[in-house]
Order: sequence, then C-alpha cells, then structure tokens
Amino acid sequence: MVARTRVIFNGVDPQVFFPREELRESKTIFFVGRFDREKGALELVRAFAQVLGDHADAKLIIGGATGFGTHDETPYVREVRSEALRLESQHPGCVEFPGYIHHDKELPGYFQRATIFTSPSLFQEPFGLVNAEAMACGTPVIAFGCGSVPEVIQDGVTGFVVDSFDEALRAIDRVKTIERQRVRTTFERRFTARRMAEDYVRIYQNVIATLEEGTRACRQHKRIHFDFGHCQQSGI
Repeated sequence: MVARTRVIFNGVDPQVFFPREELRESKTIFFVGRFDREKGALELVRAFAQVLGDHADAKLIIGGATGFGTHDETPYVREVRSEALRLESQHPGCVEFPGYIHHDKELPGYFQRATIFTSPSLFQEPFGLVNAEAMACGTPVIAFGCGSVPEVIQDGVTGFVVDSFDEALRAIDRVKTIERQRVRTTFERRFTARRMAEDYVRIYQNVIATLEEGTRACRQHKRIHFDFGHCQQSGI
C-alpha cells in the first residue's frame, strides 16, 4: 500500500502571491490563522515579549478570526488581546490585530510586508497553506515541526523548523541567512497550483492506464477460457 501511495501537496496561485521587496519591512513578524488555542497565538505573543527585549522596534501582526469571515470575542481571544495590551503598555503599537483578512485582496500584502512568517501550531498540522503562501511571497517561515511542516518547510532554505519557542527565538536572528529569491524559486518548483494540477492529472492518467490494462487482461483471460471450453465440446 505504501508503495502505491502518492502525496500531492496543495498549490498556490503564483500570480496572486508573489514577492514585492519594495514593501518589505525590516522587523515585522506575521501570523495569520484561526483563533483557536491549537494555533499557538497566545504562546506567540508571550514569546514576542522576548523579541522586544532585543529588538524594541519589532512588530507582531496577528491576523485571522475565529471563523471564516466571522469573529467572536471568545475567552481565548480576550486572553490573547490582554497579553498583547500588556506588551503595548511598554511598546506602543508593537502588536497589530487586523482581524479577518481577505484571502486574495489583502493577504498577499501582509506576506509581502513581513520579514518573517511564523506558524506556531501546537497540533499535527495537516498542511498549512499559509506556509506555502508565505514562501510564494519570498517570506521565510519559522514553524513548529508538527504534522506535515517538516515536509513543507526546507530547513535552512525556505525557513526553519523548530521544536520550541526558545528555538524559534534563536531562528529569528538566522533569518538573514535565508535568500528570499531562493524561497520563491523553491515555491515555484514545489507548491504552485499548476504543479498540483499536473500531479493530479498524472495520477489520473496512471490510474486510467492501469484500469485499461486490467480490462485487456480480463478480456484475454475470458477469450482463452472460451476457446478451451469450445475445444472440449468439439471433442478435441
């Protein structure tokens, strides 16, 4: 079964998500995702306090909502905001909450501005399309190695795969070693929507060819069986 299994990564439109270095900010960390505890937003804000200790002018943008196009002020959301307000009392404007971000119209601009995109998911992330979207914009990703992340992020090439927030903090200073053009080139090779479609077509073609081969073999088998039965009835 494993030998017959093929993995097709999700794809991103490279005409919607692409680099714009003239928009790039020097110390902006971006996160976007569902406001659930498993996405790690609260832990991210707490870790950002340590970033401010070394980079007082750094900025954290936390985008997203509790649902697609909707948002509820849940106890968890209030907890995240409270932690952010505590930081802003000492560093005004250091945390931004843009709320729900329109996928095609607004989201690319946030990736294009960001110095780093971070994905601090605390659960087995099934893919994380935002990681591929960040790479499409030439933005390195620092992500926890949960679920598919080690398959998506090329450690040291398109970002860094980490196992703790302490490791993530150390990775921030290593981001300058990442070549943004190489991040985009890697994306183009692995995660475009066209590549995804071509992979599906290739698999469908292989399945059809296998079925046709099986049908031909079945017909051949029936023909042989019929000929043998005919010979017995004829007394041959």
